[in-house]
Amino acid sequence: MNNEIHNNIEETEILLNHINNSDAIQFSEWTKEKANLRYNGKLPKFPIYNNFIYWCNLGINIGSEQNKLRPVLILRTSKNSPICTVIPLTTKRLQDGFWFHIDLEEVDSTVLTEQLKVVSKMRITDPYRKKGKLVVITKNDWNKINSQLEILYSLRPIKDE
Repeated sequence: MNNEIHNNIEETEILLNHINNSDAIQFSEWTKEKANLRYNGKLPKFPIYNNFIYWCNLGINIGSEQNKLRPVLILRTSKNSPICTVIPLTTKRLQDGFWFHIDLEEVDSTVLTEQLKVVSKMRITDPYRKKGKLVVITKNDWNKINSQLEILYSLRPIKDE
């Protein structure tokens, strides 16, 4: 098994040597951090509630997938579940006019509804706080987000061609 791990690391190093140095460093740092989370990580000691915002380590991903430590909206979880469904947020309001981006009313963030994903609760690092209080979305934001989620993620009948 150690030989296989060594070979995988060598092959990865060869790939990383052919790309931008800072990207390669970020990727290798995330690989190490992800291994640490997976094998040494623990579930958060604080409760995680639906409709509240938390900080989440999304890591280094592929293409346009959201990366890094960023705020996320907890869409769905339960007390005993090791996972939660999250929607990444921006760290500044975008006001870009995309119909699937919801600029929050009381938080300087935009909800990226197209980036919905399921993550381990071990990725959740801290509650998002404003003036010491947990941040929850407004009822109006909740309605806008639900409307977009229904459009983006509901199955539709196949049209005959």
